[in-house]
Amino acid sequence: MATLTQSPDRTGPSGPIAADLLAGVVLEVSDLTATRAFYGPIFRDAAGDWSESRRNLAFRFGHQSIEFVLRARPRTLADGGNHQAYRVRRNRLESLVAELTRAGHQVEWWREDHPKERTPSAYLQDPSGNRVQLVASDDRSLLLDHVAVEVFEFDYVEYVYLKALGGRVDYYYGWKIEDYDDARAWASGDDPAAPWTRRDNPGWTDFRDQGRGNPNLRVARPNTHEFVGYGDTRICLVSATKVRQEPPEEMIKGTPRAVFHTRQPIAEVVASLSATLPIPFEHQGRSAFLKDPDGNFLELRCDR
Repeated sequence: MATLTQSPDRTGPSGPIAADLLAGVVLEVSDLTATRAFYGPIFRDAAGDWSESRRNLAFRFGHQSIEFVLRARPRTLADGGNHQAYRVRRNRLESLVAELTRAGHQVEWWREDHPKERTPSAYLQDPSGNRVQLVASDDRSLLLDHVAVEVFEFDYVEYVYLKALGGRVDYYYGWKIEDYDDARAWASGDDPAAPWTRRDNPGWTDFRDQGRGNPNLRVARPNTHEFVGYGDTRICLVSATKVRQEPPEEMIKGTPRAVFHTRQPIAEVVASLSATLPIPFEHQGRSAFLKDPDGNFLELRCDR
């Protein structure tokens, strides 16, 4: 039975939550068979296990799990910066991309702005529209490298990922003069940056070349990012590029969602969330469920 906490209980003992790993994702898909056929080659080198039921499919590898739930109209958020990045052996990336291309999947080569992502990597969509990034890596200890979600209110959202979940700021992008130089290179076609990492919106007046002799000239800008680390994994908070309908306010446990791991017991996590967050959350078994202020679903899984 899930418990919904509406008002913070500040009377019980609590300590800071220390999420130590991005432990997985739960995604919506329209076809479990097509989903397994797509992800099978990507997960081939991970010594994990598949499990399947009538409406669910999961791949588990160590502390990480990639889970898929069947939906008639999956919510994939593929028209923005949302994506999941999986590690693939460096010497197998080229053959994997060729295999996926032969299967009919269109692959794009883009780069992002974290220091570890300056080299273009492969991006494509699974059969349901979830965007996937393939990260070349010889470190086989993890499968899921990072997740990106779009946000509007950085201050409020940052509070959840840093204060409530115990993440650390790994890197900021979009505030330095050099970042604006990147955007100009992208606008001229000299930089294969991912589309959601730059802004060139003709409806925004700050994209006009005011005072430079041509007020009608659009000027590209970097799109702000914040990278929050958990162990050797991270979540990327991307400034949203469009307005979307958020899930109902009362809906706390939903999909798609990012899953975090902590060694702390669920009782301690519930006490800490009650004392820290001014937003509702649910706990069920050894998991706590919540949403960030911009409607991204999150889960914190405990060892006990």
